[in-house]
Amino acid sequence: MTPWVPIGVTVTTPMFLAPGPNARSELRMPAIRGAARFWFRALAAPVFGADYSALARAESEVFGAAGGRYDEPNIGPSPVALRLVTPPTIDPPPSKAELRSPRWLRLAPTTCERHTHGIGYLLGQGLFLPSSRNDNREHPELVRPHHLPAGATGTFAVRIGVRDNPASAGYIREVVGISLWALATFGGLGARVRRGFGGVGFDGLEQLCGMIGESAEPSRDHPAILRLHELVAERHGRPLPHRGSPRTLGTSVAWPAAPTWARWHIRLSQQTGSWPQLLHHAGFKLREFRAPVDRGPEFSAFKRWVTQEYIDAVVPTLKGHHPDSRDFEIGSFGLPVVFGKDAEVKLRHGSKKLRRASPLWIRVHQDPDGHHRLLYHVFEATIGPAGATLDLETRRRPPEPLDLDEATAYRTIAEFLAIAP
Repeated sequence: MTPWVPIGVTVTTPMFLAPGPNARSELRMPAIRGAARFWFRALAAPVFGADYSALARAESEVFGAAGGRYDEPNIGPSPVALRLVTPPTIDPPPSKAELRSPRWLRLAPTTCERHTHGIGYLLGQGLFLPSSRNDNREHPELVRPHHLPAGATGTFAVRIGVRDNPASAGYIREVVGISLWALATFGGLGARVRRGFGGVGFDGLEQLCGMIGESAEPSRDHPAILRLHELVAERHGRPLPHRGSPRTLGTSVAWPAAPTWARWHIRLSQQTGSWPQLLHHAGFKLREFRAPVDRGPEFSAFKRWVTQEYIDAVVPTLKGHHPDSRDFEIGSFGLPVVFGKDAEVKLRHGSKKLRRASPLWIRVHQDPDGHHRLLYHVFEATIGPAGATLDLETRRRPPEPLDLDEATAYRTIAEFLAIAP
């Protein structure tokens, strides 16, 4: 019987896994498997170029495919088994009050006329409640209070179920190890993972792939990623992908349909600090960048600074007019965009409403010496399928078409990265 390999889990930034306000956050193995297969797909894609079916078969060989898809009789359930051994916990466990309003959420807003709670902005309206005298809320709170706090530790185990083919078992073992390493290094688990939350560290992955143990800063050309390219190329009889750097962010002329290593931009900040401090500064800067218009002191602190798109498109449309400008650069950071209860900008393909996750990832990286820095990375890909439209929908008039193309979107993100902490 193939032995189980124990992997230690450490939550590095709060992890929101609860499905609703009154539910509990639980680390489940399907979440780890799903995130690991995303990173395999993104990092291995250049080996296959435009042959997406071959990429799908390679992914299914490791992570499984329901019903033996892609006309491959030997593809079905994944040979990789994951088992939770010890759920992540912290000692002493936080009280309900500490979960609802943790200390890291009580960082004082920046002392200036812009009263932006940086971490609250990164959490978004779905998770963050500002303090409010009217609602008898002395401190900021979480909409979904139950989460796995930073510092929680646990264990899961991995087993490779290919016993009759040692070569296949060795290949799958290394691929799984690298995919899990990429999940922990560049991604995470749970809600708001692209905004710094859901950080996780895995201990023991070098048991699956020795290359993971090498000390190197996160980059496109990390030894573990190059090893993945070598493994997949040899396994599937493909040439190694070109290892040059992609063109400067926002200057390309064609974009892939999905995230891929070949169009991946990574930047590691030099500023160090605790993870709450870093995320607070990043959230403040992102809010400052996205909402540059000062409406004047007659507006409340939280409504004074707004986006240019709100002034140019939403306000005229709510008044029954056409937009003064149809440029919608704020959509660069994800779609749909909601402006209160009366206006929403949606990405549609025919009658189908689409969601485009932000291509900008803000992650917290811990150096071997224990210092925290911010890791920013961006996958360039198409905004939506061919024929997709961007519409401003209000209650006052028919939808108004807006404009955003890939060059504008990634140029906008590059402009933010130039000032990001």
